[in-house]
Amino acid sequence: MVLALFATGLPASASNWALALAAGSKGEAQATTGPSAPANVSDACVSPTSKLITVTWNAVADASTYTVLKSTTTTTGSYNSTATGVTTTSWTSGTLTSGNDWFKVEAYVGTKWLSAQSAATGETTISTSGCIQP
Repeated sequence: MVLALFATGLPASASNWALALAAGSKGEAQATTGPSAPANVSDACVSPTSKLITVTWNAVADASTYTVLKSTTTTTGSYNSTATGVTTTSWTSGTLTSGNDWFKVEAYVGTKWLSAQSAATGETTISTSGCIQP
């Protein structure tokens, strides 16, 4: 397959370049939107004294994997990837350290499409005696 880029008659800039297939190509061009963000994301303590959290969410159509992100500051704080390549709609943490945790999930469709981040879960507090969900 041969791809060609051409300008639309305006000054060459990223906003006015178009992707086209070369004549005789057997390839297909397709425009699509990215996947939706995972919905109904929640977390739960595995047991009252456990320091393990299970995060669950609804499946996203055609998603191949999910990434679970965690924040230890606030629901709107910065999130860092804590699990990648998750192929089911739930994930259980390893033993967490004391503090507050919030989780979000992203969906991947194939290797090219990434969803927006889900809404954050409720706050879960990990104390020396286990986890607490206010």
